[in-house]
Amino acid sequence: MNAGETGADYISFGPVGETQLGDGSRAEDATFAWWSQMIELPVVAEGALSVDDIARLAPMTDFFAIGEEIWRSDNPVAALKALLAPLG
Repeated sequence: MNAGETGADYISFGPVGETQLGDGSRAEDATFAWWSQMIELPVVAEGALSVDDIARLAPMTDFFAIGEEIWRSDNPVAALKALLAPLG
């Protein structure tokens, strides 16, 4: 909430999926659900996103930060299309 009051354009929570980065904790679905219901500031999901994560979080997330999920692929375009498929 402080971020919005100080002029932030969005807030980001993550990682959503399993990653070697950090301490192993993950942003919980309840965090995105609460934020999207209570706060106007857009919320971004990031970190080791999978197709299932995107499908599950789409109703309560404004944006997805996609990076390593596609760039570690031999075919980034196909990987991006697969990740975006649940958004129809």
